[in-house]
Amino acid sequence: MSSKLIEQLAEQIMTKNPVTIRKSALAAEALGIMNGISITSLFVVEDNKPIGIIHVHDCLRAGVM
Repeated sequence: MSSKLIEQLAEQIMTKNPVTIRKSALAAEALGIMNGISITSLFVVEDNKPIGIIHVHDCLRAGVM
């Protein structure tokens, strides 16, 4: 990472339209989405508001395949 990263505003480095998944989705669905578009994490949302993040390693640690 660049040493100048800490000097940047969040809006300069954030993903403006992150991929999300509903909280009631199965972990296997989340893993399928992440694998399908080659990403490692998804925002978990409820009523279009973020309530958490799920990472591919969370799924693998839980034995989801």
